[in-house]
Amino acid sequence: MANPQTNEVRRLIRLGLPLVLTFASDWGLVTTATIASSWISASAVAAVGLTFTLGMSTVAFFFVTLSALTVITADLLGSGRSNKVGALMKSGLSLAAVFCGVLAAMLVVLWYALPYLLPSAEAAQIAQDFLSVMGWFVPFELFGYVFVFISNGLGRTFWVGVISVLSIPLLIVLTWALAFGNFGFEAMGTHGIALAILITWSIRAAAFLLLVLQKEFSNIHFFGNVVETGLNDRGRILKIGVPLGLSEISTHGWLAVIGVLVAQLGTVILATHNIAFNIFVLAHICVFGLTRATVIRLGALVGEIGSGAHLWPFLRTALTVILCFSCLTLGVVSIGSGQIAAYYSDDIQVVRVLTGLLVLVAALRVIDDLGLFFQASLEGLQRTSKIPLVRALTQWVVGVPICILMSRWLGLYGVWIGMGFTLLCAACLFYWQLRRGITESDLPLPSSY
Repeated sequence: MANPQTNEVRRLIRLGLPLVLTFASDWGLVTTATIASSWISASAVAAVGLTFTLGMSTVAFFFVTLSALTVITADLLGSGRSNKVGALMKSGLSLAAVFCGVLAAMLVVLWYALPYLLPSAEAAQIAQDFLSVMGWFVPFELFGYVFVFISNGLGRTFWVGVISVLSIPLLIVLTWALAFGNFGFEAMGTHGIALAILITWSIRAAAFLLLVLQKEFSNIHFFGNVVETGLNDRGRILKIGVPLGLSEISTHGWLAVIGVLVAQLGTVILATHNIAFNIFVLAHICVFGLTRATVIRLGALVGEIGSGAHLWPFLRTALTVILCFSCLTLGVVSIGSGQIAAYYSDDIQVVRVLTGLLVLVAALRVIDDLGLFFQASLEGLQRTSKIPLVRALTQWVVGVPICILMSRWLGLYGVWIGMGFTLLCAACLFYWQLRRGITESDLPLPSSY
């Protein structure tokens, strides 16, 4: 008979693997666009990369705020109150409608700001054209992700992963056809990349709506279900989700500032940085699924037992699994840095700088994975209030000044060293907050942890 730790590992992987596919789908969008634009020109990859960074900074708050639906759903399910999920879904959809209107205005402001943020008029024109087409898929995604987050909270992550992964080949085919003029289409360059993204992600968002056909939704009544204050209303979503959204704003805003800083070092350096960051995020692919599975499982455990006496064994197990995957990624990226760089770009200067930089990028991935695990643990315990404070302190008070100073001494390498120090500070503070939060909850803290 399997021991509890083995069962938790299996449960984490079962929950997390489909979420890995979701993450792969989301960043497959960025990766496909980055690689395709790098085959067009250095200006194209610089413009597309910075547009993605700034665009994500714009929309991140709204998506991450809605992600609170996952842990609330898991809590309701664990406590035997799954009949309250219908009203929670109603609250989520109403928030998504409000967020759509705000996002539309923010994307228009970003479009006008792009010419002031890019190093050349050509890059600015490419970025504006790209955003004006691609940005239309965001409202569809907001509504679709309400169903994704609810489904994840119910422990039903399989079809979310399937829908997400099937969108990748569709995106690649459409990019190949529309951007480079294959299958009888006219080559449209970066405009074609944006069209491919819009079409693919609109289809994916529509497919997410079909998640309600799963049997777990059969007992969830959307109409006639009463919203209860503090349980499944908009207030609870915002109480848990807004700190997460603010944290994401801080992170993406910080990354946007880093991108603008790197842009001042030249187009080739900016292109190299954009590719390096894309690899940095993709290297998180397995750990992302496991951290989201940690949130779901912790939410359910808190709902089941009402205290944290049995949470520490689970947290130790989850951390061990995450570190194994993280170290494996470190080895793969470090050993294959040259081949990875050559795959992303055929520009000799970009490949030369990127090959050496990727070893540092892989090492920083391990540090960030630790920080994200501790943050996910706080989210699963629904103790999110201090998360944005930690991010703001480490990224803006510590991170930005260090990145600026280090860039003057070591260029792009200095920027990444400064980013690494920022991530290390965040990981330490999140761990401290987790220990403090558990102590305040009157939970036993084993000395061996």
